[in-house]
Amino acid sequence: MKSDASSLMTQAQNFVHSSQCTLVVPGAMFVVSAGLLAYRGATEENHDLPLNGFLANIMLQMLPLIALKVKIWSCTDRVSLVPLVLCKTLLMHLTLGFLRVVSALVQGVDENSRHLVAVDAGATLAALALLKWEFEFPMSPLHWIEHQDVRNIILLAGGAAFISHAFFVFVQPSWMSDATRAHSSQGLHAPSILFTAANYVDIVAFMPVVWRLYQAEELDDCAMGATVSLEARRQVRYFFIYVVAFYSWDDVIDPVMTLLEEPMAMMAHAAHFMLLLDFAGFFIFQVGQPTTVKEHGDQLQGLLSKDDDDDDHC
Repeated sequence: MKSDASSLMTQAQNFVHSSQCTLVVPGAMFVVSAGLLAYRGATEENHDLPLNGFLANIMLQMLPLIALKVKIWSCTDRVSLVPLVLCKTLLMHLTLGFLRVVSALVQGVDENSRHLVAVDAGATLAALALLKWEFEFPMSPLHWIEHQDVRNIILLAGGAAFISHAFFVFVQPSWMSDATRAHSSQGLHAPSILFTAANYVDIVAFMPVVWRLYQAEELDDCAMGATVSLEARRQVRYFFIYVVAFYSWDDVIDPVMTLLEEPMAMMAHAAHFMLLLDFAGFFIFQVGQPTTVKEHGDQLQGLLSKDDDDDDHC
């Protein structure tokens, strides 16, 4: 009886994570997010730049996760993302939390924002702790900036934040609302630029994973034979505990506390969180497989196995 239940569970997991059904949830969540943005744009009387920008950010934030899941599913490489890219993604979230904290400190912390600063500081420290004690990542900023993909993405996010703010300050297009125009007339505001940069880093937080995966395919970097070590599986579990906790605050707890009067924003957050949970389950399932087998029976070596010659080792 127990073996039958185990067999049914395995079949269900294979159906959800190894068949074309695995793409249903990401596709549906992206359609929901795009639909919310389109509906808002079609029905609003006045252009609400903050809300529209937020909805667009949520939709863009989904794209790296969707691209990553599609690529892993199509390649069936169950060990390609352990453990190096997890370090890179943690570096992105470390930067995200740091920018949020600095933005709040420059702006000035009051009673209403104190708990937000505490959460962001806690998330930053948790990322540091994971990098140091679980991934044995060197705590040297000089080592961090050697990760060119992470460094370049962060610089692009910061540059995009500055340019977007400068555009609304100096150009002030006619479709801006009066409230947005009044805010932009105050000039370039460092805390706002830092906070926007943090939002842009959030959008591209998983891009190093996508970048590494597609780069490896172009370089034919998938060699023969590999399994996932117990240490790597543990790292994956800790990583997703952190990520799910991080976005539980961003997508569930904080919106419930602050966005009850904006149901569209809450729905967008819910769609993103559902996509994240789906990806976490898919990734953990893939890494948990004993081997990775391609369609023609070839086993694929993880892109990040111990003998990888990439110069970006943790």
